[in-house]
Amino acid sequence: MLVNFTVKNYRSFKQERTFGMEASSIKEHKKSVINKGKYKLLPLAVFYGANSSGKSNFILAISTMRSMVRRSVRLNEGDALPYDPFALDENSDSQPTLFEIQFIKGEVLYRYGFEYNKTDIISEWLYEKRFGEKEYELFMRSRDIIEVSEKRFPEGQGKEDLTNSNRLFLSLVAQLKGEKSNSIMGWFGECNVLSGIDSEGYEAFTLRMFLEHLNGADQAQEFFKTLQLGFTRFSVKKVDIPKEALDSAPLSIRAQLEKDIVTGSFVEPITTHNVYNENGLVIGERNFHKNQMESEGTKKVIEISGPIFDTLNEGKTLIVDELDAKLHPLLTRNIVLLFMDPEKNRHGAQLIFATHDTNLLDLEIIRRDQIWFAEKDTVEATDIYSLVEFKDEDGKKVRNDRDIKRDYIRGRYGAIPFIGK
Repeated sequence: MLVNFTVKNYRSFKQERTFGMEASSIKEHKKSVINKGKYKLLPLAVFYGANSSGKSNFILAISTMRSMVRRSVRLNEGDALPYDPFALDENSDSQPTLFEIQFIKGEVLYRYGFEYNKTDIISEWLYEKRFGEKEYELFMRSRDIIEVSEKRFPEGQGKEDLTNSNRLFLSLVAQLKGEKSNSIMGWFGECNVLSGIDSEGYEAFTLRMFLEHLNGADQAQEFFKTLQLGFTRFSVKKVDIPKEALDSAPLSIRAQLEKDIVTGSFVEPITTHNVYNENGLVIGERNFHKNQMESEGTKKVIEISGPIFDTLNEGKTLIVDELDAKLHPLLTRNIVLLFMDPEKNRHGAQLIFATHDTNLLDLEIIRRDQIWFAEKDTVEATDIYSLVEFKDEDGKKVRNDRDIKRDYIRGRYGAIPFIGK
């Protein structure tokens, strides 16, 4: 489970900023809080802010760190790193970017981070804290000098000189079958970052879930019924298309067919609708290709259902930019309720997303420490803060009887666009 994430000198983030998923001491929705040893963690967090405030850059920062960890060993010596520093001052482009993440895997809290520029890993560190113990250093790197704890990270011993200056030491040790480092790499694999606008990359995952009737397919079907999307059933079937027919098809049709390839086969996503007589009685069924009949919002709910129920069933972390895009507010609300309900979220799953849907600013469904804001300061650098941390001009914190939606629209908490007259 994600505990916190820190970023510095990345895109619109100039100063060091930290986002956290630890629950505060407030009392609302206590049953939704997930207990991991002495840690109390939140199942959900939502980001608000004006356009270009930095919400997407925060999500992109996590995605970039995840990608670097998972792909570092593929780099050749001299390959450039994804260095994208703050661009609106005189010095940031000569300073490193910093990422640090804390997460719980099993009964261990790990703290892992690194600094880098366009060509080199400047520093890298890994710590662990077992429940009930103090934190211990596993390794510390300063450019090419790597100090490894022989007692606590023996899998890194003797490998200090094997990594290039642009590669992460953690990724190297994992590639060489290090047990602890592979466990850490596994967590990054379980932290998925998606676009709420473009389903490419996860639609195929969802279609495979239904095609092979994997864990989550039945839950998704029940969820669709709860949402009353109009169809009675969603299914996926394999379709045999001769190569010559595909080659002769118009480009637009060919592009759609190629999107429908799952596990090497063409598939057809089908929604089944009732057919009615003049008296409104059901007299049969009719099948449609998903993209033929359904609205953009319905298609998105179907497409994202795979990652959602995979996350819930496996206790993963799911991060989505613009989750609410194309969705009716009630659909987004129901997705939120899945993660907030301890009966449906039994494995410590987490959902973090950016949105403009102010209907979710409702303390009947989420907590004050789950609401985060992104706002740019006077030099256009992004700051982030949670509602539970916010203090008004009198130094008072936000009470749980406030109308959060109304206050936000009126600018009480910042993080809204300034529109001149």
